[in-house]
Amino acid sequence: MAAIWFWIPLLLVPIGAWLNLSGRAKKSGLFLTLVCFVLVLISSWTVPSSDSTAAGHLLLSILAPSLLMAYGIHGMVFGGNVPVGKLDSSARWSGFLALVISLTIFCLMHWYTLTPLWRNDEVNPYWIVFWPTFLLFATSLCSASALALVGFGDDRLIEAIKLAGLSVLMAGIALSGMLFDGYLTTAEEFSDYIWLSAADILGTVVGVSLAIGAFAIVIWSYEKSLPPPMNSLPPTEDEIKHVVAIAKSHIGGEEE
Repeated sequence: MAAIWFWIPLLLVPIGAWLNLSGRAKKSGLFLTLVCFVLVLISSWTVPSSDSTAAGHLLLSILAPSLLMAYGIHGMVFGGNVPVGKLDSSARWSGFLALVISLTIFCLMHWYTLTPLWRNDEVNPYWIVFWPTFLLFATSLCSASALALVGFGDDRLIEAIKLAGLSVLMAGIALSGMLFDGYLTTAEEFSDYIWLSAADILGTVVGVSLAIGAFAIVIWSYEKSLPPPMNSLPPTEDEIKHVVAIAKSHIGGEEE
């Protein structure tokens, strides 16, 4: 039953998204994506006996604050100094408010009664993995973006300072979780998952870097093994006459 109501819909979600984005079957792909995504969200009720459906339960729990955060980020980015798709300046403030509210909801899910509960009133096992990973990833991404703006951006110091401040805020939330017990999660447990999340993120970065390095080495080795290009032969008399004829036909012509 879990394969029918959870795993198959989960696999069909990206397929439907691909059909929609590729233009092969936009309406059918969108319909397939929405239906399968809803089936994944409600899988904790359709197949409650399966442990895998805890992922669907977590997605349903964080759906509202995640959408609110996405709206906030979109408003803050495109309500600012951007050359394309610029929104009204009020979108920046509404986006900031939406971002603050979404972060507050996430904090209440850790320190208050909004914690996603799974079977027997226990914390959803995926939540305790998602929350510290999200905090560390957001901290790292904001820090790297701030450094990139300072190093490569043109007149982006204010934006870099804002990103650095957001990075400090996310790091502060993570540090608070390591110092103060949550609603159903102790500070010690949170600290353990923080270090595990750090190891996951570091491993991902190292793995991606090694993959890119290996790809670059293969391309470099292949390019180095190629023989030097042969010198081309000088043009023949017929080719020179042809070029001269084309040049003469364009000399003295009227401008359009």
